Amino acid sequence: MSLPFSRSIRSLDIDSFRAARIGMILAIVIMIALLAWFFFAKVTLYEVSSDLSFREDGLVLAYFPKESLKRIQPGQPVILRVYYEPDQATLTLPAMVINTEKDGEQVEIVVISEDSSLPSLQEDLTGQAQVEVEYVTPATLIRRASGSYLSNSQFPVSPQDADQP
Repeated sequence: MSLPFSRSIRSLDIDSFRAARIGMILAIVIMIALLAWFFFAKVTLYEVSSDLSFREDGLVLAYFPKESLKRIQPGQPVILRVYYEPDQATLTLPAMVINTEKDGEQVEIVVISEDSSLPSLQEDLTGQAQVEVEYVTPATLIRRASGSYLSNSQFPVSPQDADQP
């Protein structure tokens, strides 16, 4: 059974599409918030070393690959995680880079905690050093990742380059 045309027009006039409008406005607000996060959020990049040695004078030596040393400078903050024993909790200490070797692979780190109840750092401990090297946005991370996939070596520039192996 079909509805008479006048009833369908009347029902369309009565319907205000309020729910659809509210849904669209909410979707637009959420999209704007996601775009703002994508272009303005701050993501911290770290260089990480698990090869540490603790000296008697309180300094910590961390060993990094040479590529990582290009990004590490004196004065950068470090998160130092020290593992005392497997059954104990990890001790997290604030630290700072004080010196880097240009030719070598080692970085000198000093703990900057003022807590006098900290246990002493012994030579036989293990741990991890995370050096904060850069702050970027998610958009920058995506741009860098896409740039590494679309490098010039993958796409020849001229027909002569395409023939060469």
